[in-house]
Amino acid sequence: MSEIFSVWKKPRLLVLTSYTAAIYAAVLIPFKYGLPIIPGATEIRPGVAVLLLCAFLFGPAAAWGGAFGNLIGDFFGGTLGVGSIFGFVGNFLLAYLPYRVWEVMRGGRPVPRASAIWWFKYVLAILLSSAACAAFIAWGLRCGCRFSY
Repeated sequence: MSEIFSVWKKPRLLVLTSYTAAIYAAVLIPFKYGLPIIPGATEIRPGVAVLLLCAFLFGPAAAWGGAFGNLIGDFFGGTLGVGSIFGFVGNFLLAYLPYRVWEVMRGGRPVPRASAIWWFKYVLAILLSSAACAAFIAWGLRCGCRFSY
């Protein structure tokens, strides 16, 4: 748990957090208007691929970057509201959980291998984090927090 908050004490990790937030927001914002699935709530998000890559490379710094990048995307995309709190936590989980699950299952950084077991573990880490993000944001919507239009 201390690794989550140690990001704010190390300048290198702060730079990685800022880098991740900027790239994630830059990829999210154009898709806010072009291809919404539910206007004001969700859209097609190719930026998640960038976030997951950063998650495996930067760990907790990418988690904070994903959370703040989503908040920036909501602000500039016109969907900032009470539901953005759940989006902040959900996107934090989306980037932190694959890093953490990978450490538990495998240890170390994910270096691509040709084995089927390696790919299974990699996809499992991504699916678990995606499910956690979706469940947390859906729970926020269920609790009555509506996204603004």
